[in-house]
Parts: sequence; C-alpha cells; structure tokens
Amino acid sequence: MKKYFGWGAMVVVVGALTLLIFFCIYKFEELAEGISRLISILMPVILGIGIAYVLSPAYNWLRGKLRRLLHRTFRWRGRRALYCADILAMAGTFLGAGALIVGLLALLIPQIITSVTSFASSLPTNLMQVSQTLQSLLASNPTLEQNAMSLYAQAVSYVEEWIQTSLAPSMQETLSYVSVGVMSTVTFVKNLFIGIIVAIYLMAGKEKFLRQLTRCLYAVLGAHWGNIVMDYARYAHQMFSGFIGGKLIDSFLIFLICCVALPIMNMPYAMLVSVIIGVTNIIPFFGPFIGAIPSFVIILIDNPIKSLYFLIYVLVLQQFDGNILGPKILGNSTGLSSFWVLFSILLFGGLFGFVGMIVGVPLFAILYRILTDIISRLLARKHLPLATAEYAGVDHIDEQTGQPVRRVRVRTDGMGDTVGGEDDSGGGEE
Repeated sequence: MKKYFGWGAMVVVVGALTLLIFFCIYKFEELAEGISRLISILMPVILGIGIAYVLSPAYNWLRGKLRRLLHRTFRWRGRRALYCADILAMAGTFLGAGALIVGLLALLIPQIITSVTSFASSLPTNLMQVSQTLQSLLASNPTLEQNAMSLYAQAVSYVEEWIQTSLAPSMQETLSYVSVGVMSTVTFVKNLFIGIIVAIYLMAGKEKFLRQLTRCLYAVLGAHWGNIVMDYARYAHQMFSGFIGGKLIDSFLIFLICCVALPIMNMPYAMLVSVIIGVTNIIPFFGPFIGAIPSFVIILIDNPIKSLYFLIYVLVLQQFDGNILGPKILGNSTGLSSFWVLFSILLFGGLFGFVGMIVGVPLFAILYRILTDIISRLLARKHLPLATAEYAGVDHIDEQTGQPVRRVRVRTDGMGDTVGGEDDSGGGEE
C-alpha cells in the first residue's frame, strides 16, 4: 500500500505542477503584473536588504573594533559592552556612509553643473561652427552639395510634419509623464527612507534572523538537502559580495583615472565625462562602450579632433581595465568564459534592465555552478568520466567500461593505401 500510495502522490504532484506551469504560461501577463505589484509593495524591504548587505562588512569590522576597545579601555564585558558596541557601530556606519555620499555629491555636483551649463551655452555656437564647416566642404563639391541640400529639405519636412502630427498632440501626455516622474521620485525617496529603517533593524538582528532562517531551512529540507542549500548560499554570498564590491572599486578607480587624465589631455567637460565613464563601467563587458557613446557625442560637438583622441583614450583605458586593473581587483571571481558573461548580461539586462546587467554575471555564475554540480552527480551515478576534457573528440562511450572511445582519422596516400591514423581527440582543459 505504501508503494501504491507513493506512486499516487507522485502523480498528483506532477499533475499539480503541470497545471501550475500551464497557468503561468496562459496567464503570463496577469502573473507578471502581480509580481510587479508585489515588488513595488515590498520595495522598501528590498532596498533595506540591499543597504544592509552593502553596509554589513563595514558594520561588522567597526563593531569588532569597538568591542575590543571597550573591553581593553573600560573593562566592559557581557551584554552591556555588546549593546554599546552595536549602537556605536550602527551609528558610525550610517554616519560614515552618509558623509561619504554627501562628500562625493558636494565634489561632483558643482563640477557637473558647470560642465552641463557650459555645454548648453556653447551648443548653439558649436553647432553653427559645424554647419559652417559642412557648408565650406560642400561648396567645393556641387554634386555633394545638391544631395546634401535634398536630404536637408527632406529632414526639415519630416521634422515639421512630426511637430504638427506627433509632438503637439502629445504635449499633454508628456506633461502626464513628467508628473508621473515627479511622483516616482517622491515614492523612491519615501521607499529609501523606510529602507534605511529596515536596514537598521536587519543589521541589528541579523544573527537572530540567520538562526531562524537556518532553523526553518533544516526543518523543511532535512540535513542532506539543507547542507546543499547552505553550501550554495555561502557560494552565492561569496560571489555577489566579491564581484559587486570589486566592480564598484574598479569603477571608482577608473573614475579617478579619468579625472586626472582628461584635464591633462585638455578634454572639454572632463568631470561630466568622467562621471559617465565611471558609472557605466559598473556594467561588465558593455559598460565602457555604453559610456563612450554619449561622451564622444558631447566632445564631438565641442571639438571633433579631440573626440577622436577621446576614442583612442577610451580604447586604451578599456584594455587596461579589462586586462590589468579588473583581473587584479576581481580575479577570476566568476569562472565564466567571455561567451557566458555576454550571454548573462544580455539575458538579465533584457529581463531586469540596468540592475540585471550588473547582477546578471554573478547570478548566472551561481546557476552555472548548480547545473555543473547536477551534471557531475548524474555522470557519477552512471560511472562516466567527470572531466570535460575526457569528452574531446569522443565517438562513443563503451557500454562495458564506461570509458570514451575517440574517433580515429585514417590518412591515405595518393594511391588510396592507408598511411596511418591519428587520434582526433582535440584538446583543451576543463
């Protein structure tokens, strides 16, 4: 009866999962809308978790220092010393983070405002110079001038038609977008304020929360699967903290390099361009190119020759960051090949936007390890080789020994006689 009951329960579970998958596919839009609404409701908690996760290393370091200081200086022990150290460490962590952010904004915002104001004031003059340069070039070539004037007339006609048919009727919609943007900003500030409060609670009671979560995990999954989940959780923590922290340090160093190099090269709007390059460098692989495009356009309008120098500089900087600075800071933290890095950025960037492009690489690295472990366990159960290099040039697997049999290429001379054979085993390492 236990055997039949087990088979029946399995059939019920498989049927329920099938219906659930069908419902998710059939009602995908409603499901996505519900998930989006749930995320918007829980956004303060999500922000709080993110803030607590980023500030926890500094909080732990400062708390340890304060506990030892209180013990050595005041001979405080027990709960009183722990309580005072926790409060002082919490206040010091948030005050330090706030002072760092305010200091960076106070340093950057005036420079950015100056760069943007200078760019806006010089834009008409620069555009006029570009127009005069084009006119002088076209004057020496009548055919090219005629084609250019034809394209210009078509462009003017298209712009006038677009203003009459699209821009004017959509002004009301544009105003509504502006109001929505203002409300979104107010909502973000509110969520950020609540998120800071949530982060304080999480950091103050994280040991208790971790104990409760571990207790529930082992209660539901048992010892075997609980140990597996705990191992992957530690790997995920190591991957995210190492990759994102290292990438932030790497991007900040790239920003400092730009702040020093661009003024030396006498580039216009150096601070604005440095901020763009530094922020977009957080995105792996695509970041330098994403930041180079608007920076190139800004410099091109002011000085076309310097824009070419800027492209050469960005190319050299990207090679330095990708081959020297980045590996020194990050190392081979993910273990992914360049193809999988590109794939993960495209996939998670398309799903979650800018945040997905940042966290996509470590998240895909975790999924990649899980899949690798599953495949290794399946191969071990079937008594097959585990190393990837063992499958290079395999023709088939011997069913008796479980060992790979490789293809043999037979070479013949011009008369059709066999000369010898080569093991087509390929090469490479796992």
